[in-house]
Amino acid sequence: MGMQALGQDSLVSATGSYRLQVCAVIDETADARSLVLEVPAQLRERFRYQPGQFLSFRVPCAGKLLTRCYSMASSPLCDARPKVTIKRVAGGRVSNWMNQQVQVGDWLEVLPPAGHFCLDESQASDPARPLVLFGGGSGITPVISILKSTLHSSERPIRLVYANRDEASVIFRDELRQLSQDHPQRLQVIHLLDSLQGFLRDAQVQQLVGEMRGGDYFICGPGPFMDTVERSLLALGEAAECIHVERFVSPPDPDEVAAQEAIARAAASESACELLLVELDGQQHEVACQPGDTLLQSCRAAGLEVPSSCEEGFCGACMCTVLEGETRLARNDVLSARELEEGWTLACQSRPLGARVRLKFPG
Repeated sequence: MGMQALGQDSLVSATGSYRLQVCAVIDETADARSLVLEVPAQLRERFRYQPGQFLSFRVPCAGKLLTRCYSMASSPLCDARPKVTIKRVAGGRVSNWMNQQVQVGDWLEVLPPAGHFCLDESQASDPARPLVLFGGGSGITPVISILKSTLHSSERPIRLVYANRDEASVIFRDELRQLSQDHPQRLQVIHLLDSLQGFLRDAQVQQLVGEMRGGDYFICGPGPFMDTVERSLLALGEAAECIHVERFVSPPDPDEVAAQEAIARAAASESACELLLVELDGQQHEVACQPGDTLLQSCRAAGLEVPSSCEEGFCGACMCTVLEGETRLARNDVLSARELEEGWTLACQSRPLGARVRLKFPG
């Protein structure tokens, strides 16, 4: 495949990512393995993460730099190092390389943690609020991070529904069994196997929720699995804002990104923005725009340190709200339809339209 691990020349790569060393490799099943990463002291703050977030890896392949996102199965509250779990995908260039070639001691190019598949901190420790988790296949990865963290930090009751193809496909089987034994009054794990019960159905979802209604729901797995669960929960009358779905897609190859970028820049250049107002950390800044530049490029040119990470539209680190004016979003693999309706956009992929645009970054 022409892929290779990186050497230890510097902790920061030329592409703005960081070099982290693999300190442990765990074979979870026949087609899934976990990589534990050593984060040096000087990068600890940069790689501080929330349960449910992911890391993005940049992997050289046949002259291109491919980017892939893998959720952390570790908990920042009870695991010393971040751990990502990668399931082999048929024809997957990066997932197969990660499963077959990466060894302890290898250095990988990694972007800082990102993602919004996380508990609302204001409700995270409410002991009366149930937490219902749905994991399908390797979608268990961010779900188990949330599960372990909630067990550690609160007294909330938790129910995990974990669907797999068959018994041999169950990732973290022993760890989940141990967690259930350690927390018998709070944690219930329900395993569903396609080979025995068939695929999950709407009525089944509603039965599995049972008395745990009115809490928070986190769903990650294959597309049809997530659609079934989300549809069933909404039919039950559960609040949409309490239903969290994590959808992953593989970013396009770099040449495709460049072509998309050129088209978006040309389209936006026809409508120059005269004034960009940016609210950051409680202060408002006036930013000049160059025709065709993204919101992120304009902010950086003005010396503003706005949050960002992948700069390819899939991590969500640069999310901001458009308070006034219009913007054109080129690529979006992270914002939901509801978030778009609420005015959220991605600074790295969005360009201002019209004479005046006003933004607000969270925080």
